[in-house]
Amino acid sequence: MLIFFAACAADTVATPATERFPYVYTAESGLEEYEAVRFETETWLPEEDPEELALYLLKAAAHRKGAPVESLAHFETMRGAILPLGEGKRLTFAGDTMWIGENWAHYADPVATLFDGDLNIANLETPTSPNVSSAQGDLGLYAFNAPPEMLDGLPVDLLQLNNNHSLDAGDAGLEDTIVEVEARGIATTGVDTHRTLDGVAFLSYTWGTNVREPSEHQLYIVPFGHLDAELDLDGVAADLAAARDDAEFVVVLLHWGFEYEYYPDPHFMVIARELVAAGADLIVGTGPHVVQPPEWCVVNQPEVEPGVGTCSVSGPGPARTAAVLYSLGNFASSMSTAPCEVGILATASLGGGGVTGLGWRGVANVDGAAGLEVRPLADVLDDADLAAEDARLRAHLGGGW
Repeated sequence: MLIFFAACAADTVATPATERFPYVYTAESGLEEYEAVRFETETWLPEEDPEELALYLLKAAAHRKGAPVESLAHFETMRGAILPLGEGKRLTFAGDTMWIGENWAHYADPVATLFDGDLNIANLETPTSPNVSSAQGDLGLYAFNAPPEMLDGLPVDLLQLNNNHSLDAGDAGLEDTIVEVEARGIATTGVDTHRTLDGVAFLSYTWGTNVREPSEHQLYIVPFGHLDAELDLDGVAADLAAARDDAEFVVVLLHWGFEYEYYPDPHFMVIARELVAAGADLIVGTGPHVVQPPEWCVVNQPEVEPGVGTCSVSGPGPARTAAVLYSLGNFASSMSTAPCEVGILATASLGGGGVTGLGWRGVANVDGAAGLEVRPLADVLDDADLAAEDARLRAHLGGGW
């Protein structure tokens, strides 16, 4: 059952929130066939459907750049509503950290200096098993395993391990990954347990796994991408309620969204409102492989009406502010389009009353002497394509936060 918390006081809102954007919007028209391909529903078998695979590959190259007209107007207004970093605890997040060959030494300098949060978090979207081949293609068309050495210089305190690639090397590969990550002093979340660090609860969920065989492990799968099915968020809401009792702040790490799309579908914006109302202070999304714009949300502030340009919900507890980072894009990836080569590190400040501000910096995957390297985007703007992507991101996200 889809839980609804996003209601406002009847005497201040003439139209119910469920009759406003993002619950109601104008569907896009005139889409190219490839733009409508969305496989994040655990129903697509790419090796058995060559026609849809071809469309998916075209989407990976060309991307879906547009959105409903209400979405475009909403995020245009939202860019000016996001506050820059403020007082409080600072958390820095990196996006999808994937297989990029055998070259990992570049993490230490200068990228590590960008991870300057009190806690630093990333999504590890590959197993790192020493007992499985790490050669691309050995495990299948869209299955990966990276050498454990990729973890050596990764400057994070916490890795999300539940995503669609969690079981690429089976349960044994997942178990090896946990051992390798924790041996390097990095905490994990999303496999059999959620994690609380320094007063911050990190709840982690994924839309599914590419490998369909059952796992012995709890991966907190919620089928976010099913547009036509009623989504049961009762379990997530219960987790949020429990976390709010035990932690100062609650962060929800979601591996969700539709790949290669520049904007979140309104479907995910509705889910985000439900989760913020249920207790999330900050939602951090990965999965689409391109950066999507964020939202600034207010909770229990009925003077702010919901609709285009605002995110306003009500729920248990006092008034607070929250934020939704729908997709950080890629941190480390061998994907070859500029929007997939460039991602962001996003930092959120959390203090009294919730999220106090947001900030971002770009990172880019570039060819180095020993292979692909992750570099601060600001250091590689002599590349015309990357400079153009930097300019696009600043327009897409807004440069003030």
